[in-house]
Amino acid sequence: MSKIEINQLPVPTWTWLKVNEKSIEVPERIVPVEISTETIPAEVTEGTVTDITVTGFDGMELGAGQDFKNYVVAAEFPAVSYSVEAGVKVAEPIRLNVSAAANADECALNSMVFSLGEGAELTAVLIFKGEGTIANDIRIEAEKNAKLTLVEVFQLGDKAVFIDSIGGTYDEKGGLKLIQISDNNDADASSSQNISLSCAAELVGDKSTLDIDTAYLAKGDDKLDINYVARHKGCLTDSKINVSGVLRDKADKTFRGTIDFIKGCKDATGDEREDVLLMDEGVHNRTVPLILCAEEDVEGAHGASIGKISDEILLYFQTRGISEDDINELMAKSRIDAVAGRIPDEKTRELLLSE
Repeated sequence: MSKIEINQLPVPTWTWLKVNEKSIEVPERIVPVEISTETIPAEVTEGTVTDITVTGFDGMELGAGQDFKNYVVAAEFPAVSYSVEAGVKVAEPIRLNVSAAANADECALNSMVFSLGEGAELTAVLIFKGEGTIANDIRIEAEKNAKLTLVEVFQLGDKAVFIDSIGGTYDEKGGLKLIQISDNNDADASSSQNISLSCAAELVGDKSTLDIDTAYLAKGDDKLDINYVARHKGCLTDSKINVSGVLRDKADKTFRGTIDFIKGCKDATGDEREDVLLMDEGVHNRTVPLILCAEEDVEGAHGASIGKISDEILLYFQTRGISEDDINELMAKSRIDAVAGRIPDEKTRELLLSE
């Protein structure tokens, strides 16, 4: 096993707060994940990038950081590529099931690149399952007016270790809509998932966009670490980061959300919000909203709502014969369902809402 630092805060704060980064041990042996393909539309070209270090994707900032990039590069695995030609709007989504077997001595790696030509549109749905350690490396290049919707659903085992790292560049009016759902509802208080999510987006073109919707349920001894970075470089760029979740038992969660207004990004706007429901006394929550500003003519906002279910809501449900345990389940499920309802793929949406 070796230790790497991931999910670094772009500008560090006091070290005693323990929010600047996450240290995680990863196996030195790396193997490919198992990918089961449900659908790949005919308009999508599937290929392989044998050496990502000699492509434009190598220079991208990754959400998980440089240590993770070095770890992935050392594996020397080819990346699966999905490309859409200019002007093609793909109606049917890519649907992939990504899984790994439980093996403490190895890390299962998923490496993908998405390349969208001018005016192209694509939706990709990835459902992750399995135990052991899984690393997910996704890099995105969207040209002018190109839009990618990326849906990631995490239905991992109780002992799974998962590192998710997304990086991308977006040209004029291009953008990414990212939906991430970590649903550990079937687990009990013995769960000890260790999940790290991250996304770094370079909004290089004027009017390029980043839109993130994330929902999570962490329980038992789960550890959840989230790091989102929006780099505003073009004028009139826009980023929205919305995170909603529930912490139960002794779950531990850290959220870092950074909106970086770089000099020259006039009239750019950014907004980040988090809503955290604390179900039990033993949970630990850290929320770190950060706005960096080197340009005066911008608008940035952040906010967080952190607390328990109010007495008024408890009373409302209890007077209707609903037990406190059922109330907790309803409130937890409502946060997952709210984000799941925004998934543009009906099949995936119904899969989550029917659980």
